[in-house]
Amino acid sequence: MPSSHRDAHPYGRSTQTVRRREERASRQRRVRITQLVVFSLLTIVLIGALVWAAANLLGEDPAPAGEPSDAGGAVAAAADGTVCPEPGAVPTAPGEVSVSVRNGTNRSGLAATTTKALAERGYATGEAGNTTAASGPVTIVHGPTGYLAAQSVAAQFEGATLSLDDREDASVIVLLGEGYTDLRDGAAAQAQLAQPAPALEGCPAG
Repeated sequence: MPSSHRDAHPYGRSTQTVRRREERASRQRRVRITQLVVFSLLTIVLIGALVWAAANLLGEDPAPAGEPSDAGGAVAAAADGTVCPEPGAVPTAPGEVSVSVRNGTNRSGLAATTTKALAERGYATGEAGNTTAASGPVTIVHGPTGYLAAQSVAAQFEGATLSLDDREDASVIVLLGEGYTDLRDGAAAQAQLAQPAPALEGCPAG
């Protein structure tokens, strides 16, 4: 019995056959789209993992000049928390030291005249001022990274003592108290600057 013309397709294929082929083609397109999305996500994840691995392999950027680097491990510190200088390191050159002077005596203008004298010896000086924190003739206040800068300034004074605070840079403050007279002889100061800085407790020996 001949089939109905309603089931016939103009190109000799039944409507049902055409529908099945269209459905199969649609499924294949969806599969390809899903595969493309999954592949793209995997690629993004892989790139991210490679970037992370490279960053960890190379480590952090080197510390800026004048700051300690902790590449390869923790920064070595003295018993009081001061960053250890290299064994045998000499005090910082005057031109690389920023120093401010505070007057803790009743001698008017002492901080200003001392600031001028330090500037004449090559130091970068800040504004002079007063203080009530002076506990001796000369106290050199520095932060954890400023030990060699403090030793440089201490070379300019007889009997100066060092005091650590929590400042983050290598700047230095000089506190002048009762008993201070004047800077030490320039030649003696220059000789002191050429000598290795005193070793700190807990730091590697030279």
